[in-house]
Amino acid sequence: MIKAAYHTIKFWIIFILLSVCLGTLAVLARLFDSSNNLSHNVSRLWGRGLCVLNGIDVNIEGLEHIRPEQPQIFIANHQGFFDIFALNGFLPVQLRWVAKSSLFHIPFVGWAMRAAGSVPVDRGNRKKSYRAFLKTIEKLKAGNSVVIFPEGTRSADGTIGTFKKGGPLLSVRSGAPLVPVTLVGTGSIIKKGSGIIRPGRIQIVISPPLSSQTVMEDKEENVLRNLRDIICRNYESHHEGNNQTLQVG
Repeated sequence: MIKAAYHTIKFWIIFILLSVCLGTLAVLARLFDSSNNLSHNVSRLWGRGLCVLNGIDVNIEGLEHIRPEQPQIFIANHQGFFDIFALNGFLPVQLRWVAKSSLFHIPFVGWAMRAAGSVPVDRGNRKKSYRAFLKTIEKLKAGNSVVIFPEGTRSADGTIGTFKKGGPLLSVRSGAPLVPVTLVGTGSIIKKGSGIIRPGRIQIVISPPLSSQTVMEDKEENVLRNLRDIICRNYESHHEGNNQTLQVG
């Protein structure tokens, strides 16, 4: 309990300090770079710093499937808050997040998200959601990659939920491939509904992309099922080994 309290207090102190300092820097960077790239680079430092300074070991497998020179749509399972920190900090691409609009109201964090070109989504408003969809296509056509959590929310127990629609249509409309991304270990660091921090190991598995042509030639439900199956298989194959590593450490 004392150890968990120490890690929790340490995390929130680091989170606040990095968010204030780097959030401000990201906003200032936007004044000098209208492409949002410089602001995202600052945001990457934020994500990487939150992992490294809190003793979170992040390992990435399948980096050869990433094409930094072209936009990609990363489709990832959603286990916990550290999904965002790890992907933002360790994926070597210019990312534009598609995130719920409430996050953009958080001081410094939300301001930095806007400065880095992220797209807010109001899921309760169909008209605004469609505008966000069109804005995301613009980001992709401008050469930026995006991350989507098709489950729509964090998993409470690690179970990978049903994938909602949207990703395949983005691929067809933008020409960007869909890249399955499997996250293992993040849900154990901060459990849903809890603010307690338990440092551990995060595994990111990048799978081969599905081209927009492949997506176009299949039904949307089949594409979503295929993406989920890939992520579920990777999760199952890496989950046990990740737990063993944590127990040994």
